[in-house]
Amino acid sequence: MTSKAYIFIDGLDAAPIICAVTEIDESSGIGRFRYGKSYLARNDAFALDPIHLPLSDKEHTTTFNLGLFGVLSDAGADSWGKKVILSIHNTKPTNALEFLLAGSGMGAGCLVFSLSRSASKLKFNKNTLGDLPMLLQTKDAILKNENIAPEAKLAFEYGSSMGGARPKTIIADGQLSYLAKFNRPDDIINMVKVENATMKMLSELPCDVAQTKTLNAASGEALLVERFDTYNNIPHSHFLSAHSIFSANRVGETSLKSDYSYGRLAEFIMSYGAAPKDANDLYYRMVFNVLIGNTDDHARNHAFTFNFEQAKWRLSPAYDVVPINNSRLHGIGLGDMGRLGSIENMLSQSKRFGIKAFKAKKIINEVQDLVSQWPSYFVRHGVDGIDIERLKGIIPTIS
Repeated sequence: MTSKAYIFIDGLDAAPIICAVTEIDESSGIGRFRYGKSYLARNDAFALDPIHLPLSDKEHTTTFNLGLFGVLSDAGADSWGKKVILSIHNTKPTNALEFLLAGSGMGAGCLVFSLSRSASKLKFNKNTLGDLPMLLQTKDAILKNENIAPEAKLAFEYGSSMGGARPKTIIADGQLSYLAKFNRPDDIINMVKVENATMKMLSELPCDVAQTKTLNAASGEALLVERFDTYNNIPHSHFLSAHSIFSANRVGETSLKSDYSYGRLAEFIMSYGAAPKDANDLYYRMVFNVLIGNTDDHARNHAFTFNFEQAKWRLSPAYDVVPINNSRLHGIGLGDMGRLGSIENMLSQSKRFGIKAFKAKKIINEVQDLVSQWPSYFVRHGVDGIDIERLKGIIPTIS
């Protein structure tokens, strides 16, 4: 059972450089992390997590996430990725570090993991747009627990460390790399078409949004989300999710009003970010999520990037934005009433974003005007009439 792994950064130099070592004591659930001396001596060294892992030669410890620091799990598999790893690896991972090692190479950001302190594999992907028919068939085989051809196994291994529950992998098209997301047989709407339309709608607002497009093949469809952390298959940015920033094993009503919230992320921007305007962007995203019914706005669906060249923290482009349900209960806190999606709640803590009450009301009105057009907007982006009717029961009416 693996309880120790070396952490490398890919993209900062010609080859991955060793950055740190992490260990987990599974009996106590305590995780330990220490930066390497050679990394600390570099002029371009940066903290993987400025809150929980500041640059220091001291040992950092955590009991969060069974001893796995959040920023490390950001680069690892979630539910879909774990299913893929267990489907394609003869030696099955048995703990968090073994899953990181099994999926190391294609996760979000720049981190890769190794049992060796002297070398780690590069992030590399061989899937291309021409592989889409094979990828669609393989996705169905994985979902049905059917036998998978060796070359198909490898094709999905490239995307096994990209988080989330939906079927996905990585596809390259020239110098650009995409996260390819697929429909599931049990989806009640065409998620590929609906997510693409939702992301396009969000981009009408003053928000930085990941570029998307859809592709069709005889055996199905795919949503391509352009990766914002790599170029020409080489990482140019580190990735830090809100999950890591919050680092909370338990979330209560009090924390949803304070620490485990959009407002807390806005304060991270004010403390560590290079552009205070990112807090304005975040507020627009929060309002849009509420009005469109994206209640899956959990901590892994918000992130920050640290660009190597600019050496600055920025709010990442928005991703994973799609109507989920009309429960109006969101993944993280919105204001004084916690997770409740209401105008009153969104207004209650606008000052944490550096936004005065009158400006917050204008933003909400602006987003309401846009979202009110969703049926015609979605039709223009390929969503069919049956899904429009279904979405009428998913997208909430908030006034």
